[in-house]
Amino acid sequence: MRDKRNTVAVIGGGIAGIQAANDLGEMGFHVYLLEKAPSIGGRVAQLNRIFPTGESAISILEPKMQMLTSNDNIELITCAEVTAVRGDVGDFELTVLYKPRYVDEAKCVGCLRCMDVCPVESPDRVCLGTRKAIFVYPHAVPLCATIDMESCIRNEGCDACVRACEYDAIDFTQEERVGKLNVGAIIVATGAETYDPMPGNDYGYGLYDNVITTMEFERLTHPEGPTSGNLIRPSDCEAPMRVGFINCVGSRDINRNVYCSGGVCCMENIKNAILLKEKRPEVSCYIFYIDIRAPFRSYEELYTRARELGIRFIRGRPAEVTEKDNGNLIVRVEDTLKGMVRNVEVELVVLGIGNVPGEDIPRLSDMLKIPLAEDGMFRELHSRSAPVDTERAGIFIAGAAAGPKDISIAVAQGSSAAARAASSLLQSTTSGNRFKPR
Repeated sequence: MRDKRNTVAVIGGGIAGIQAANDLGEMGFHVYLLEKAPSIGGRVAQLNRIFPTGESAISILEPKMQMLTSNDNIELITCAEVTAVRGDVGDFELTVLYKPRYVDEAKCVGCLRCMDVCPVESPDRVCLGTRKAIFVYPHAVPLCATIDMESCIRNEGCDACVRACEYDAIDFTQEERVGKLNVGAIIVATGAETYDPMPGNDYGYGLYDNVITTMEFERLTHPEGPTSGNLIRPSDCEAPMRVGFINCVGSRDINRNVYCSGGVCCMENIKNAILLKEKRPEVSCYIFYIDIRAPFRSYEELYTRARELGIRFIRGRPAEVTEKDNGNLIVRVEDTLKGMVRNVEVELVVLGIGNVPGEDIPRLSDMLKIPLAEDGMFRELHSRSAPVDTERAGIFIAGAAAGPKDISIAVAQGSSAAARAASSLLQSTTSGNRFKPR
């Protein structure tokens, strides 16, 4: 039986959770990396390029995912949800709900033949565009298909995927099951979600076709996105010549969320405007902002680069966005630097949406007995002296689950949480029987 003092559960397979798992695995600890989605990668896996370097997001993420799968100390468990936790440091028991993917992970090789023959297409909320009822995302880890039973038409007599699979991997007999995991420490790295402007139709989102979010912009400019990296207006599929980027949508707003999303929205919009301007210098880009928050290394330089490229910054929170008959949009804003109200006509508006607590955070907070901060995300024991510890010994937090942050800080917190988890396990072992991972 595996020694629970040598075992850590990492909940969440985003970049912070992946980093924590890799570090613990390298130390010699056994790690259960639990992810509720069919594959790991989290928000970073959806991005095109990252700020401030402009590097491909997958070039940062993929080596970490490959390192994880090559380490025998790390057990990756996807389509899994933690439903209960009991015990204390050195002796936790997790109840895990394992959801079926209806494909045998041990047999599937990710050849995509099942996708090629599947006749069903449905909207894809992760990568935008559409996906088949049986799907594999690009660069997925594990590289295994998943069947969305809500869109599958097996009940109508379709067995196209079964006939196409040479490896007999399709398994419709799979059912939900419940299991137990015994661990000595827990790291919570469930990440955050992006603000949804749809319920309030912020700036016409959901009403006007040509108002999109930063995540939608990322996918529309991604080489593996629905338009193969070519930015187009949703209304007419034409390339826009005037693009407006609105910062702080869903953040720094007493009617939405009063907190700032850590400068992430500012830099995301600046980065995207630069990428667009460098690819198509003839495009006019406008960034509407309250103030620019560029607090970390190379952020100010990125802002300066944007200005040098001719990207126009208009200081003021837009009052409204209205649509013209031709699909163009009018951004009405008080330019607080010039002391005048301006009506700026653009062909596409990109909403810089902030981070909000994930839907699982309240449930996890109750289950783990970890309090939440005023922003609805996990509260650390102390923001300066113990930034990854929680009020409960043996449970640690990392990444955006503990508040908005960029990739570099999420990675650093993943490593920090791994070190703190290892330390807590060593300290929980009696001095007469000191446990040594290696």
